Amino acid sequence: MEPVRDAIYHEQLARVARLKASATDDPFLAVRLREAAIRHERMARKLRRDSA
Repeated sequence: MEPVRDAIYHEQLARVARLKASATDDPFLAVRLREAAIRHERMARKLRRDSA
């Protein structure tokens, strides 16, 4: 895929992970989902930076 489309994909994954984290009652799962969201956001920023 193109770098911009990859970045959008990772941003969407981060958004879904944050939504699931806020919807769960398990605090440990919420932390893991937020950590995954952070990793996806970092990857999206990296892809946008590399494509510029």
